Amino acid sequence: GLPDERGAVLNAIRNPVDALPPRRAFRHDQTVAISVCDVTRPMPSRTMLPLLLGELVHIPDDQITILIATGTHRATTPEELDAMLGPDVVGRYRIVNHSAFDEASLTHVGETADGIPIWLNRVWVESDVKIATGFVEPHFFAGFSGGPKMVAPGLAGFDTTMKLHSARLIGDPNSTWGITEGNPVHDAIRDVARQTGVDFSVDVTINRDHKITSVYAGELFAVHRAA
Repeated sequence: GLPDERGAVLNAIRNPVDALPPRRAFRHDQTVAISVCDVTRPMPSRTMLPLLLGELVHIPDDQITILIATGTHRATTPEELDAMLGPDVVGRYRIVNHSAFDEASLTHVGETADGIPIWLNRVWVESDVKIATGFVEPHFFAGFSGGPKMVAPGLAGFDTTMKLHSARLIGDPNSTWGITEGNPVHDAIRDVARQTGVDFSVDVTINRDHKITSVYAGELFAVHRAA
């Protein structure tokens, strides 16, 4: 793990890749949605998120929503939220558990190039600023986790997620560990993120002890490639 995790996160956010830092990029009158991992992923959000929020201090707290990117998982409990994010963050900001099954909370934003319908969390789509946070590790059919996966399937509707996980896509020989470009699953995931827009991204890598080993921030795809 890095000897100074907090310093590394702050340095990455303040010196982003192919993007302006949040203090300069986003206005005080904008609404912000931040996608974070749910309890099934060992993302060090409790370390990273307060530092990111500190760089958004010019935006009123009630204009910021933290979206738990559950995918099709169950909602994260209040106790789990406290452990994941810290009670200070939970007490200060609006926290929303994404639900892939609540049609009223979703909105249709088009289709991928391959014809997959894009249903996403309405709060995410309607926010002025969209920030994705995640951690990158090899994934057995999506190539690598993190990056655009924090939009879909993280914040996607059930129909979208099932089509992203179809037998046709997963059965492709390129749908495997370590491949992103030319991987039909990851290509579709990237298409969703590109169409809906992500304004800033923070990705980390971690070790088996869940300590941060590297951190990158800035433009979504550049950050994901670097991580």
